[in-house]
Amino acid sequence: EGAIKGLFDNSNDLALHLVTMVPLAFVLGLENKNPLRKIIFWGTTLLMISAIIITFSRGGFIGLIVMAFVLVRKIGRRNKSMAMAALVLGAVFFLAVMPGAYAGRLATIFDSASDITGSSSQRTVVLKRSILVALRYPLFGVGLGCFHHKSEQELGTHNAYTQVASEMGIAAMVFYIIFMVHPLRKLRMIEREMFERNENSRFYYLAIGLQASLIGYMVSSFFAAVAYQWYIYYLVTYAICLRRLYYLQEMKKLEIAADKRG
Repeated sequence: EGAIKGLFDNSNDLALHLVTMVPLAFVLGLENKNPLRKIIFWGTTLLMISAIIITFSRGGFIGLIVMAFVLVRKIGRRNKSMAMAALVLGAVFFLAVMPGAYAGRLATIFDSASDITGSSSQRTVVLKRSILVALRYPLFGVGLGCFHHKSEQELGTHNAYTQVASEMGIAAMVFYIIFMVHPLRKLRMIEREMFERNENSRFYYLAIGLQASLIGYMVSSFFAAVAYQWYIYYLVTYAICLRRLYYLQEMKKLEIAADKRG
């Protein structure tokens, strides 16, 4: 459990949050020229990965793997050797800190019957129930925070997407997905523009890191009812701020170039 309590008292919520923060810490270390700061950022990255592992969160693990794949793939476009080295070191570190019972915990992802706690089977039942409720009340859902009244044993959806669909309607779920996908597209545009110009500025790495964070959230939140929590809203705000700062910088470059021509 999270030692600082509050939202992080739940181990799954703690793992999800850390999944979204790992890419940012990693790329800040990558773009920083100061060796000491690199050590601090990358040390923090390893610390957060360790915390994700010891939460025993299956959703956190899946989000971590997908997020790492996104980072390696995008950074590898420009520096394949560094990306592969990071992947290998990450795998070695993962195996080194992995608790003995962790493999058994992950096995329940594919075989819910092997979960002696019954949580895996229970979540499958609730997921199916939330889909049925969403289809039964497609326009406006059953009301914000009211799914548990229609659920099995007063349980939540354990899925951010069906949480929105069942409580606010299918149209709300579509907007919720667009809310996450649109910043991804804008970040991808920044990454592509800077890649084509062969620039390695902070904007390039942060655009990649935020994409990995957003995708990590989108994957991990499939296993947690966190649609109304602040996790995604902070990430989207970061993406908006980065895009505005980037275009402000581009406008200044154009103004300087125009002044020189004048």
